[in-house]
Amino acid sequence: MTIEPGSQVLVRAAGGEALPRRAVSGIERGLDFPVVWVCQQDEWEAAQSEDRDPEAVPWPAEDVTPATDEQDENEIAFRVVEEATDDDAALS
Repeated sequence: MTIEPGSQVLVRAAGGEALPRRAVSGIERGLDFPVVWVCQQDEWEAAQSEDRDPEAVPWPAEDVTPATDEQDENEIAFRVVEEATDDDAALS
């Protein structure tokens, strides 16, 4: 699968976790290495509804992979549970 603007992707963070993002570009030449510009899903949707370019950050292309629908659903479900757990811990 090719990464292109609008593609749902998973980016690997420094700690190794996979984070769901939207590709704003395909693979481009960065200053020192190839990158893919990515943003969070809510920023993608806001930019689309406001007819503007999304605010994005460059991510090393080697750490960006196309997401399958199943990966996206599992990753989003994991994030929701993780955030709820963090919120519960903060209330204690």
